[in-house]
Amino acid sequence: MTGFSADGYWTKTLLFINRALEPDSIRSEDERRLWASLALEQLAKWALARTSPTLVADPVRADGDQLFRALGLREGGPYVSITASTAFKRCAAIYRPFSDTEAAKFANARNEYLHGTEVALLTLPAEAWWSRFWSLVNVLLSAHQLGPDSLVGSDRATEVEEHLSRNAQHIKHRFEALVDAARRTLNRYEAGLMLADEAARWKRTVDLAAWLKYKGEAECPACGAVGTAESDIEDSKDVVWSGDPDVSPYIEVTFTPDYFSCPQCHLVLDNYELVAEGDLADQITMATDDPIYEEGDYGND
Repeated sequence: MTGFSADGYWTKTLLFINRALEPDSIRSEDERRLWASLALEQLAKWALARTSPTLVADPVRADGDQLFRALGLREGGPYVSITASTAFKRCAAIYRPFSDTEAAKFANARNEYLHGTEVALLTLPAEAWWSRFWSLVNVLLSAHQLGPDSLVGSDRATEVEEHLSRNAQHIKHRFEALVDAARRTLNRYEAGLMLADEAARWKRTVDLAAWLKYKGEAECPACGAVGTAESDIEDSKDVVWSGDPDVSPYIEVTFTPDYFSCPQCHLVLDNYELVAEGDLADQITMATDDPIYEEGDYGND
C-alpha cells in the first residue's frame, strides 16, 4: 500500500468520521464539525485515489517524482498529495453533482477555526450544517456505488438518512452520481482502460437483478440499454379472459417498479425515489403464472 492508496485514505476517513459522530457528552459541536470537515477532505482523496492514485499525487515537481510514486514506479516516501481545494475541484469535475464550492466552505471554515480568530464552523445551525455535509459525502460514496452504511455502519445509517432527507436535492444528487459513475465505468471498460483485475470483476458482474416477484423491461437512463425494473408489490391483480374457450385465463399484474438494474453499464437504482428520479416509475403490466384460484389456509399443518 503506497502513500496514495485509496485504502489508506478510507482508513483515515473512518477514523475522523467516528470522532465526528461521538455524542455531545464526549465532544462539543465545534469539535465534531472539525473532525467531519477533516473527514470530507480524506473522503474526497479516497474517491480520487480509487479511480486512480495519480489523481491525488502533487504534480508540481517537474521530474514527475510524485506521479512515479503514485504509479508504484518509485518506492518509499515522501508522498505529497494535492491540497483540499484541488481535491474538491477534481471531484467536482469527475463525480457530478459534487460541488467544490460547497466543499470549500467546509474547508475554509475549518481553516479559520484552526488558524483564525473566529469559530466559523458554528455559523450554520446544526441541522443545516450536517445535511449539507452528508449530501457531499453521499455523492462521493454514490460515485463508487456505496451507501452511507459503508462509512458509518448500519446502526448510524438511519441518522445519516435523516440528515439527507432534510436536503431536498439529495435524491437528485445521488441519482446523478450513480448514473455518472455507471457511464464513466462503462466508457473505461469499452475503451480498454481498466486494469486486468477490474476488467475481470466487470465481466463477472452479469446479473444485478434483485429477483423480486414482478419484473419488466425499461430503458436505462445511463446508457440507453434495456434494463430490468422490479418490485415485490402489485398495484392491481386481475384475471384476464380471452373469450376463446381454447385459451386459458391468466393473471395479469400491474406494478410500480422500486428497483432497477442494467446489465450493460451495471447501474443499480435500489429504491423507489431513485427509480422515480430516473423516470422509471411508470406502472408496468405483465402476465404471470400465478394460479387463478388459490387454495386457502386450512390450518391443519
